[in-house]
Amino acid sequence: MSTAIKRKTDHIFTLMEKMAAGEELYAQNERLHDELGLEGTREAKERKIRRYLEDIHDLYGHIVVTEKRRKEFGDRKVTVYRVVDRERDVAEVFRRFIEHHDDLSWLLQVVREHNPRLLSGERKRFERLLKEEEDIFLFIGSPFETFEEGRSKEIFRQLKTAVKNREYRDIFKCTGAVEKSVKCLKLIHMADNWYLAGETEEGRFRLFRVAFIERVGYSKNRIGYQPKILDKYAHVFASLQNPMTLDRPFETARMVASAEVAYYFKEGMKPFFPTQKFLKELEDGSVEFTVSFTQPMEILPFVKQWLPHISIISPEKLKIELEKDIRSALETMEK
Repeated sequence: MSTAIKRKTDHIFTLMEKMAAGEELYAQNERLHDELGLEGTREAKERKIRRYLEDIHDLYGHIVVTEKRRKEFGDRKVTVYRVVDRERDVAEVFRRFIEHHDDLSWLLQVVREHNPRLLSGERKRFERLLKEEEDIFLFIGSPFETFEEGRSKEIFRQLKTAVKNREYRDIFKCTGAVEKSVKCLKLIHMADNWYLAGETEEGRFRLFRVAFIERVGYSKNRIGYQPKILDKYAHVFASLQNPMTLDRPFETARMVASAEVAYYFKEGMKPFFPTQKFLKELEDGSVEFTVSFTQPMEILPFVKQWLPHISIISPEKLKIELEKDIRSALETMEK
């Protein structure tokens, strides 16, 4: 190895060590010039440091970030290179959202409730913002399921590790049932709750409510599953609309919303399901629409919430299922 290449290698490793130790590096830092023993004009030294830092950034762009900052050069901003600090960087993104958007104050509530450390360095300003807006916003519950300290948080951490490493786990449910050797595919937040998407030993796709898991154990199968398993379920993840969605072909339900509630189902309104489609507005003011489903439980609870203002046109078996549930409920009330 030539002397020039060895010197460059030593310099780059020195810079990497400094970043790993948490230092913020920039080409104009004269102290850095002296530490590396660089020769030549100040401009030449800056060019050399800049090339080294750009080489590091090209190789490790996933963990090395750059940003324009003011250092000891008055109003002049310089390019600073540093290793990613997850909490600091998330907090910075959060701060920018708050500064530039008027409708994202709920983010502040979520962060304060679930990871207050992200507020470090900005706590007083964020708390003041909350106080200023407490007469504007009212949060009923949390946008995310909150786990109590201890067991639930530890289970969530274990599942996150299993998903990340494509591992198998034994799932012990609060009911006493056990699912052995579950392939941990994804953690999904849906309908205000966290679910583990997994494939069972029998090859079935399942959603496990995290809050209903008693504990997680290591499986006898210690070899990670192949990434192609995730490809197998890509269509399922793309079509999930609530926890009752199954891994099977969709059917289509045709329904009518009465004139009293038609406004909520008109074209352009926010749909209640990803698969919901407006069809037409009828002469009496009612609205006809469709929703796709994989099993009755996926949409019947929704229909029941809107009774008597929503009626099912087809399929017939879905109408029969709804009528059976209504009769059962009436019989229970009459006892």
